[in-house]
Amino acid sequence: MIHFYEFIENNLLFRQFNVDEVLYTAYDCPIEGSPVDYYVKKNYFCYIHVGGGRWKTPTEEYTFKVGDAAFLKKGAHRVYKILNGDFCALLIFVPDEFIATVMKNDCNLNFNGTKIQHTDSVIPLNLDKTLKDYFDTLLGYFSLKTPPSKSLLNIKFKELIINIATSGHNPETTNYFKEISSSGKRALKSIMEEHFLFNLRLKEFAKLSGRSIATFNRDFFKLYQMTPARWLKKKRIEYSKFLLETTDKNINEIALDIGFENTSHFIKSFKEYYNDSPLRFKKSLEEKDALAIA
Repeated sequence: MIHFYEFIENNLLFRQFNVDEVLYTAYDCPIEGSPVDYYVKKNYFCYIHVGGGRWKTPTEEYTFKVGDAAFLKKGAHRVYKILNGDFCALLIFVPDEFIATVMKNDCNLNFNGTKIQHTDSVIPLNLDKTLKDYFDTLLGYFSLKTPPSKSLLNIKFKELIINIATSGHNPETTNYFKEISSSGKRALKSIMEEHFLFNLRLKEFAKLSGRSIATFNRDFFKLYQMTPARWLKKKRIEYSKFLLETTDKNINEIALDIGFENTSHFIKSFKEYYNDSPLRFKKSLEEKDALAIA
């Protein structure tokens, strides 16, 4: 899995500014292959100005093109072949701590009693004129002979968080801001539902949730009454059944989609849960559909 932030940070291929742990870069690079799984240790905003791409989560599929923007949570993501071969975007990597500080110190919002609702790992942004002008202004900084001062960039980064949190045009992103600002921990259920398809290590799941490994294991068992390894296997096999029922993907594609590097292992695991091979299960579904049509 590609570690995207580490690939971008201090890479001379990309123009970038860095201040107070916020990285701002003009990403200009095609993504080869499809799909591509990548891990990013910081949340980031993505504003596309050339090409486009398709991101897939367990529950949704998002296509973004020129002029679109999205907020992507830290963690693992899956992107499919870039539209038209090219992909150029303004990326702003923002750590939880920066968002939480701005929310608490500059937004004058009260988080007491706030009901946190689950949001997907990819959140499309509604761009009003103010927000679009904001991204275009930041892009313009890269054409300056003299880079903008760090104090100006710091103000601009704060402006982005304040704009989204107070405008009312992006409630899902605002809800996520509130979640990471209220306790410093994310809901375990959200973390697991967003990342079960990816081959992450236990310490990566724990870090994403803002917990030590010991606390993660304790909270996880309290929530699911089983170990993370057992839950992940069960969840992936259940999702494979969903894919067999709702898509035309073959067994190899499904095994890859659900994080099994070995198709034979996937077939064996599927049999353990459903007493049938995925191929026979798929065939029985097709036979039922044929009878229904007849």
